[in-house]
Amino acid sequence: MDSQKEQEPIVPILPSPALCIPSTIHDTEADGQQDLSKHQGRTRSFPHERGIWASYVFIDYSDSDGWLEIQNECKTLLSDTTTLDFNLIDRMHLSLTKTFTIRHHNINPFVENLREQLAGRRRFRLEFSGLQVYVNEERTRTFLGVRVAEESNGPLNKLVTSLDECLREYKLPLYYTDRAFHVSIMWCLGDREAEVRKELPAIATVFERVYEEEYCDISQQVKKLWFKCGNKSFHFDLI
Repeated sequence: MDSQKEQEPIVPILPSPALCIPSTIHDTEADGQQDLSKHQGRTRSFPHERGIWASYVFIDYSDSDGWLEIQNECKTLLSDTTTLDFNLIDRMHLSLTKTFTIRHHNINPFVENLREQLAGRRRFRLEFSGLQVYVNEERTRTFLGVRVAEESNGPLNKLVTSLDECLREYKLPLYYTDRAFHVSIMWCLGDREAEVRKELPAIATVFERVYEEEYCDISQQVKKLWFKCGNKSFHFDLI
């Protein structure tokens, strides 16, 4: 039994709110109280303050039929075989920073710093290598994500190093030391890691089939990066 436990995969536990897609911060929540009905039961991982915006840098995968097919087929299979209440990620993406907060008056200077750091960056293609279960640090949300293949980590590591330079200048949190690049496709409330992991072999078959059929769409060239800051979005074209 002991040897069996040692061989079980370690599920990544990522500090929150890395996997959360930040919503626009509304002044109606300025007193710090959250209406959970508006956020599908999610809780804010950092307190709201007026004039401070939740932000992150990412690669956008939401406008891709191949990604949508993976997402929908995995959701259908899990709905048929489990009682887990999964929610689809509205804007599938690959995060290149943690979710951080920035003051309104720093947004434009920060964007200009990003442009300087990203100037001359070349386009690249990512390969993906299967599904993984992720949980946030508070273990309040469980995510199903698609892993980036290890051989594709090179350009992502270089980008993260450049983005960390911008973050360091504004004393913002840097990206994780142990990096686990992935695209989250759905989530559910609570720590449901053990239950989702049992379903991985079945949904892995779905991923492998769709990935082969829609490879060119799923692994298309990365042509731009995005910075979302509250309700503002900025993009940076790669050459």
